[in-house]
Amino acid sequence: MKKFAFFILLLNLGIVAFAQETKTDTIKYPKAINFTLPSTENKTITLDSLLKNGPVYLEFWDLPCKNCIKELDALMPIYDSLKERGLQIIALSVDKPADEAKVKTFVKSKKWRYYVLLDSKGKVKDLYQIKIKPTAYLINQKGEIVFTHIGFKQGDEKRIKDEFLKYLPKHKPCEQEKSESEEKEK
Repeated sequence: MKKFAFFILLLNLGIVAFAQETKTDTIKYPKAINFTLPSTENKTITLDSLLKNGPVYLEFWDLPCKNCIKELDALMPIYDSLKERGLQIIALSVDKPADEAKVKTFVKSKKWRYYVLLDSKGKVKDLYQIKIKPTAYLINQKGEIVFTHIGFKQGDEKRIKDEFLKYLPKHKPCEQEKSESEEKEK
């Protein structure tokens, strides 16, 4: 029990140490590691290309992880309400290669509308040093990890949504607003 408590303490200290203050009182965030993986829909997805469109919530999960699935289910209505403002969610499966077909079938049955990527060889999992699932990172458009979430319990989705809102525009400008702002620039 003491070893477990010590491990949790070290884990928490590591998470807190992610953000370090500089002399100018601005927070220096760690950079997310870019990767390219296939999706369950046979598309090739690169983290950097997604970041051009808005912040990315990257969640590592697998089929045996019930809390992972609960979190991804709980985030679906939040995603639906914020995707027009640029939010992107990636459910990154770390299931084994033999389970890829099961993952694809499962995802189709869940009707998750965000990208589900396959990391069956564990390369991205290793790059991000994932030990506990679910583990998720909110990555801003600069490619910085600005929020980390480990584990999931009912109600966490509200706190996660609050973090999303910090990195999204108040609203997506409509076509009329875009043309008006372009006119002002001329």
